[in-house]
Amino acid sequence: MKRPSSLPLSLLLVALLGAGCASTPAARKYVPVDSGNAFLWEVKDPRGGTAYLVGSIHMGKAGALTLPSSMESAFSKAQVLAVEVDTTRTDPTAMQKLVRELGTLPEGQSLSQRLDPSTRDLLSRAATRLGVQAQGLERLRPWLAGLVLNNLEFEAAGYKQGHGVDRAFLDRAHEAKKQVMELETADGQLRMLAGTPDTLQDLMLRDQLRREQGPGEIVEALTSAWRAGDAEGMAGLLLEGAKDETYRPVYERVFFERNVQMADRLEALLGEPRVHLVVVGAGHVVGAEGIVALLQKKGHTVRQLPRDASVE
Repeated sequence: MKRPSSLPLSLLLVALLGAGCASTPAARKYVPVDSGNAFLWEVKDPRGGTAYLVGSIHMGKAGALTLPSSMESAFSKAQVLAVEVDTTRTDPTAMQKLVRELGTLPEGQSLSQRLDPSTRDLLSRAATRLGVQAQGLERLRPWLAGLVLNNLEFEAAGYKQGHGVDRAFLDRAHEAKKQVMELETADGQLRMLAGTPDTLQDLMLRDQLRREQGPGEIVEALTSAWRAGDAEGMAGLLLEGAKDETYRPVYERVFFERNVQMADRLEALLGEPRVHLVVVGAGHVVGAEGIVALLQKKGHTVRQLPRDASVE
């Protein structure tokens, strides 16, 4: 397997740009409930500002995710596209240097020494399943080991970050010369992971490795929920693990803390005269602690738009 120094940029960024793919969706069979809506919300500020919020599936296969007409309309109306990270403009050399600094253990330390026995056992099974030599992971910190395995598993199944919803918007925005802004940065996302306490890194890795579904089943379920505009179903798929007190801190770190920060950023954008289209991972949008709920609590009017609606 490749060492962290030669990891491709898509791997470095997929840590948090996976719409929860590294989380553990519910084991039950998911049946989508077609709401007739897009995974798109209109946000109105009492002062008159407007923004549109899209929940994205960041990984997919070419042509699998077609943007409904209401998303196309919202994109046309927006002067600014806001995304978690503009993956088209991230310096791969700088990211590779940063991941070496943040993701490798000091000489004399090993990954297996740092892991809980149950996590270590799950890691060994995953490495065997993916044909990865466990020894090749020993110099990696838990967060990076999880990132490596997650990427290998999903790419082996044919899913790539470049075929996601946010990338489609990014390519169009750059072509149309629209302004693109970042709500976070790749540097900040990596530092957030690296700054996670060791015990929580262990728990994050264990949560990822304990999932029973294969990557194809996971992404297909997420895609089905996205196409159906099934916000409740998406929340069940991505955030079910948060109900387990043991794993709750993982979701606090990866989703809920960042939701608060992104909702604050979006609220600030609503005070500007320009219309923004905000595209973030679907797992950040849904649920009682998602961005939609947070904005509603702040007094904003938020409604999910039909797939065939024309944004006025």
